[in-house]
Parts: sequence; structure tokens; C-alpha cells
Amino acid sequence: MTNLPHGRRTVTLERVTYGFALKTAARLGGAFKKTESGRQIVIVLRLPVGAAFDEYVAAASIMVRDVEALRIFAVAAPRIGNKGGIDFQTISSDLKSRPSLLIVWPSGYAMPREIALAADRVVDVGPVRPFHLVAGAKQFASQNIDLAEARKMMEYPLSEVFAAFRTGRPASSVLARLTEMEANAPRPVAGPSLGDLVGYGEARTWGLSLAQDIGAWREGALAWTDVDRGLLLSGAPGTGKTMFAGALARSCGAHLVATSVARWQAAGHLDDTLKAVRKSFDEASTHKPSILFIDEFDGISDRARVVGTEHETYWTQVINFLLELIDGHERLEGVVVIGATNHPDAIDAALLRPGRLDRHIKISLPDNEERKHLARTYFGDQLSDDNVEAIAAATAGFAGAHFEKASREARRAARRTGRAVSIEDVLAVLPVPKRIAGGERRMVAIHEAGHAVVGVRLGVGELKTVAVPWEVHASHPLGFAHFQFDENPLWDRQEYLDQVAVTLGGRAAEEMILGTAFDGAGAAEGSDLHKASDLATMLELQLGMGEGLAYFNLKSVEQRDRVRQNNAVVATRVERLLSREMARSREIVTRFRGAVEKIADILVEKALIEGDEVRRIIRETSR
Repeated sequence: MTNLPHGRRTVTLERVTYGFALKTAARLGGAFKKTESGRQIVIVLRLPVGAAFDEYVAAASIMVRDVEALRIFAVAAPRIGNKGGIDFQTISSDLKSRPSLLIVWPSGYAMPREIALAADRVVDVGPVRPFHLVAGAKQFASQNIDLAEARKMMEYPLSEVFAAFRTGRPASSVLARLTEMEANAPRPVAGPSLGDLVGYGEARTWGLSLAQDIGAWREGALAWTDVDRGLLLSGAPGTGKTMFAGALARSCGAHLVATSVARWQAAGHLDDTLKAVRKSFDEASTHKPSILFIDEFDGISDRARVVGTEHETYWTQVINFLLELIDGHERLEGVVVIGATNHPDAIDAALLRPGRLDRHIKISLPDNEERKHLARTYFGDQLSDDNVEAIAAATAGFAGAHFEKASREARRAARRTGRAVSIEDVLAVLPVPKRIAGGERRMVAIHEAGHAVVGVRLGVGELKTVAVPWEVHASHPLGFAHFQFDENPLWDRQEYLDQVAVTLGGRAAEEMILGTAFDGAGAAEGSDLHKASDLATMLELQLGMGEGLAYFNLKSVEQRDRVRQNNAVVATRVERLLSREMARSREIVTRFRGAVEKIADILVEKALIEGDEVRRIIRETSR
């Protein structure tokens, strides 16, 4: 009935201690209640994450043998293969032929319907508590341990506690051995704590709060249920999500388990993937408190995307298994799970529900002041204020990882000549800014003036500034028209259409004033044409504000892109909407051409114009 031979039912401190945790769960499941003669009772005891499965099964067998009230039960358990596969056929047989059953079930495995239907109760076995260890030592070795000593022991992995516990060895000696081993253990790799990080905003604030909570939990002043246990961390590549995880672990005094979805899938086969997932969770649960950091979290395919494909079964099993483990980790004290992603919209919704990774924090690129701090951190305090200003300006769009790379390259250049790093070394490894001048500057000014005039005429938000900088760095826009909107506005159909028209206003100005369109409005993700197409797709397929009312569950820009690419009907509807709004933009630009050109002239000469000045020019032109 179990996957352990009878000969391995030897009584040990570990098994006796686990037995007390099992007994508590069995009592909650009604195992000690009197029942009608001949009635079969089935109670499933679901183990916590990281539990030593074989040892718990052995503990259950010892428990039903030694506790008179439980002798009506037989113990059953599935067989777990070397690669993590599970076989529950023996349980199916036991349900048909045996008396009442206590089924020991491992965390992280979905329970078959047959067993779930047969069970009178499914009870989660709680983690081993200090009082379980006190009772276990008393019963196994007639040894008295006070609760304070047990609490101190429980700060170490249970496997180490049981290894240090020898018959006749006093509790003080057990603690001394554990402390000595901890002192001689390899130290974690040095690195910054959260207090050293710059540019992490809300993530840093959350992490510092978590460190305080874990400290209070360690002291017994805070229940684990009051600690945040899951976080989705998003941000562009290079924003330092992995660095944040390391700093968080150091600040919390926690063990860091750093893995990724790609690492889980390295072997390719489903069984190997599930085994790798379980290994990560087991390590985290063994070294509490711990941070389990899962990079490339969007690599776990959203089930909505794979329905009907050849990958549906694979990903359904992976996600269900992961959900079991995450739900299990919620029941297990001391483990915080962080999923990191560049694409938060691609995450399966079930993973983000309450009790799982239900908090989402985005790490943004550092602003100018933060880049100044990073410049001093990575390039040295000897830099002058002017040097720091120059580096901050040259690194717009840089993340922490970019600073780290530039720092390595600058130090390498200095080493080759046997001197300290100079500002020349630093500037030599930073991108050279692109100057906007001549005909290109005139074109960009016309484009941004077109956005501004169309937006003001249609009343889309409040125009604050229009700018065409003298220099820009790679991947940064050549100019912008900044509109401010009310928080959480409710928009009707016309307001959405106006937004599409404003987005197309720059290209309309190029066509109507310069006689042609340039490639700046398209050709790239995030361009004006891309944004307008995405908004038009939302109107048609999600907001019921286009040619139909049908709703499509499209969670991301990428999903809407794919629908346009693969559905000719949708593409045609989007094109019709864009054409209508482009016609409106052209009409406004033509009517207010004088205002567009005057605003563009100012931008060519001054680089920036305030929204109030733009509105004044439009009013004067319309007289």
C-alpha cells in the first residue's frame, strides 16, 4: 500500500517528529472520531512543499501502528519515479479492497478525480513546528528540550537538525554543532543590498518592507500569513531584475534560489521539466527563509495562447504543476516567490490570482538624477559635477546593467595604459549622441507640430510641451508632443477616435506641408502607425466601438498584432478606421497650416515650446 518496504518502518526522531505533524492533520480530518462499524473512511493528508516524502510515508505507517485510535486505517501513497512521474494505481486498488485509508499525498501533484471523489477530507499537513520537535525528542529519546531551544533549532534546515541530534547529546550541544556548521559554511557572494540600489523605486520600497517583515517573522512577532509571499517583477532587459533579487535576499538574510524557465526546460522532456521545477521549490523550502527567483517567467506559455495547438497538453501540465507548488508554498512558511519578465501581459492569469504572484511591480529606467548617482557608483567619486552631468545626459535610456558594462569597458581601457579611469575613458565607451539639424530638424518640427495642433483642436487631454531636442541618443525619439490626461478617465467612442487622429497627426502634417511622408511614423514597434493600429484594433475587437460588438480576449499588443496579421477581415476593418481618422487629421492640418508652420519654426530655433504658447498661436491663426 506504500512505496516503502515494511523493513524500513524503523523508528527515528525524524519520523516521530513528522508523525506529530501528521497526527495534527489527521485529527483535523476527523480520523479520531468514532464512525459506524463497517464504514470506510478515506482521509488524504497533503504534504507541505519540500517535505521528505518517503520519510513522511514511513512516519504515517509508524503512527497508525502505534496509535490505537488510528489502527483502523491502512496507509496508502503513490509511487514517485526518478524523473518525478507519479503512479497511483496501487491507491486505486486499495480504495476497492482495503479498510479505511490514510492517503499520504505529495505537494505539487494534481490529485486524480478518483481519489478526490473517494476522500472524505483532504487536509493540508502543516510544517513541522517547534512543539512537534519537543514532543518528538521526548517520545523518541526521553529527552527534554525547552520550546526556546526548539525554536532556535528550527532556524536551520530540518535535515541538519535531525543529523545533529544524537541520542544522549544535549540540546545545547545540538545547537552548538548547528551554529558551528553555519559559521563554517561558504559565505554568500558579496553584492549590494537594497539600501545600495538606485533607480528601483517601488520595488526597492517593497523589498525594504519585506525585509522588516521577515525579521519580525523570525522573531515570532509576525505571522507568515501577514507577509507578502509572491511578486511579479517586470521591466525592460537590463533594468536589473536579477540584481534586485540578489540584493533583496541579502537584505532579508534569506537564501536565494535563482532559476529560470529556460533552465527548467533545458532537458526538453515534460518529466524532466517537472522534476527541475520541483527541485527549485524543494531547495527554497529547505533553506528558509528563502527567495525563489524565476527569470523569464513569461516563458511559461499562457494557456489561452496554446489552446488547440500541439503544445496544449504540455503547457497545461506544467502550469497546473506550478500552481500546485505555488499554492503549496503559500501554506509553507518562509518562501517568497518572485517571477521576473519583460512581458507581463504574456503571463497566464491563473498565476497572478490572489495568494499567488498577485503583486506586480514594474522597474522603470533610471531618471536623470538616478543616472547621476549611478555614474558616481560605477565610475568613481572623483568625477566632477560637470563630468557627472555629461554622463547622465549621454546615458538616457540606460539601465543599471548598461552602466555595469560601460564601467568594465572603461576600466579595461585604463588598465591597458596603467592608469586610473578618466572621464575620457568613460565618454569613449558611451554612445555618441545624434544631432538633429538642417532638413531633418525641419521635418521633425513639422511632424511634432502636427501632433500638437490636431490634439489641441480635438481637445485630447492638455498639451503641456512640444519639443525637438538638439541631440538624442540611440533608440530615443527625435521629438515629442506631451499631453496630460486626467487620472482614470472614462472615454467614449469619439474620444478614442480622436486619440487615433492625434497619433496620425504627425504623418498628416508631413504629407500636407512637406508633400511626402517620411519613415519616422512607422517601420518600428512603438511608432505612431503601430500605436494607432493597436488602438484601432482595440476599438474593433475589445471595446465594441468599431464595426461589431464581439469581444476578443487579447491581453497584449503582441496578441493584437498577430490578429491583424492573420485575419484579413480584422485587418480591413482596422485599415478603414485608420483611413477615416487620417482624413480628419489631414483636414485639420490643412485648415491650420499656418499654426503648424509657425510652431515648427519656433521648434527649429528654440527646441521647445510650451502648451500655452501653442494654444495662443492656434487661436490667432483661426481668427
